[in-house]
Amino acid sequence: MYSTTIKPKIKVIFNDLKDRASSVVLNSTHSDEALNRVTKLVNSELKTRSKSLLSDMLFALSDKLMETEFFSDISRQNKFDEINLRHEILSKYQFTPKTLINYKEVSKIMQASKVGGLTLIAGTAIGIGAILIADRPFSSLTPIPISILVVASIGTALADYYVIESKRSKKNLSLAINDYLIQTEQQFLKWFDEIENYFNMRIEEIKKSM
Repeated sequence: MYSTTIKPKIKVIFNDLKDRASSVVLNSTHSDEALNRVTKLVNSELKTRSKSLLSDMLFALSDKLMETEFFSDISRQNKFDEINLRHEILSKYQFTPKTLINYKEVSKIMQASKVGGLTLIAGTAIGIGAILIADRPFSSLTPIPISILVVASIGTALADYYVIESKRSKKNLSLAINDYLIQTEQQFLKWFDEIENYFNMRIEEIKKSM
């Protein structure tokens, strides 16, 4: 997968985010203030970086595609250009999380899952397929797109921090945020895999139509 190519770049991005997040926690008075600043930082950074990384990936995949025997025919290359698959994918996959996450409510769900015996894996929100949104009641589960799902993974990392009183300290908050960033990095890579799979699926459809 192309994600293996960009993995080192993403590692650099998240190492920098971890350093900046640590500074935020150190200089914040309240946990909610720190969390809001960190998630805004992550949102902003990934929104910007995802555009350039995704654009580079689509150019690389398209260039490789044009080297195949099927697209050695100029007329097929022209038809492919007319379809403008790159624009289609850039429109479909936008990393633009706008929804506020209610950290405390999400933590309750994740903690309840643990107590109920469910196995929590990295990116549990992905496995559950839904998460609480800040302006929804506790019982309301709303499916969310990958961009918001990545941000929502902080709920998994904070499952113990918010629910267990003794866990609330700057040290444990830093550990929870670090866990959140590790999960987010994993989901960010999976996001590119998902897009590459969609690209390949569309290529097969396009080839059949030619």
